[in-house]
Amino acid sequence: MTISHAWMKPALASGAVLRGIMVSELKTPFLGAILDSAGMDFAILDQEHGSYGADMLATLIAGFRGGRCQPIVRVPEIRRDCFLTPLEMGAAGVLVPRVETADQARAIVDFCRYAPSGSRGVSLSRAHTGFARVSASEYLARANKEILIGVQIETAEALDSLDDILAVEGVDMAFIGPSDLSVSCGISANLRAPEMASHIDNILAACRRHGKIGALQTTDWESAMALVPAGLAMISATTDLAALQHGLRAALAALPVATPGG
Repeated sequence: MTISHAWMKPALASGAVLRGIMVSELKTPFLGAILDSAGMDFAILDQEHGSYGADMLATLIAGFRGGRCQPIVRVPEIRRDCFLTPLEMGAAGVLVPRVETADQARAIVDFCRYAPSGSRGVSLSRAHTGFARVSASEYLARANKEILIGVQIETAEALDSLDDILAVEGVDMAFIGPSDLSVSCGISANLRAPEMASHIDNILAACRRHGKIGALQTTDWESAMALVPAGLAMISATTDLAALQHGLRAALAALPVATPGG
């Protein structure tokens, strides 16, 4: 996978709804191929809650190369190296937790984009270019356009600054985090609970006002699909841990219980 093969943003612009997974535990170099074979559109590699250091992140991202499923990295914090490292490795985009101000959003865009619209350091002929020699003037402009930049809306403070955050040029996506949002606001994390549903409606309405992508982490697939007409376009539909545990429990439930000596 190289940035020149990015397809998600054009697909989203055409009205597609993309489905993916949050990954924080699996550490196989074949992860990308496995998810690709299952039909996943994207995978969020989680450095906020997961234990992925730079070496493991490089291994995982390399496994997506040549496939359709695209790797997005959830960075641990707003710091220059947290963005530069995954982007140099060839991540198709970044997701940033707990974004609460427009100043934070502007800093994120600055770290992710090359000049003149940002301050990302330039080092070509690396993983993000497929180790090929490229025209700097052409590649830098294309990378700025194609990299997906997502901010997580998951606190009461973020809700208060929602329009200011989403008005920042270069921010592509507002990613709703129901778990953190429920704790911050003191409400139920259930997507159908009145308070949560109201916040989600307001976030998606702000996305429509500012021309941003609406995204969500959930396993309530019925509720998520009901939000598509309101602008939900990226659905992280499960996690690696949840998918593994669900499959194991289903297998055990389907098998007869063995008794000693039986």
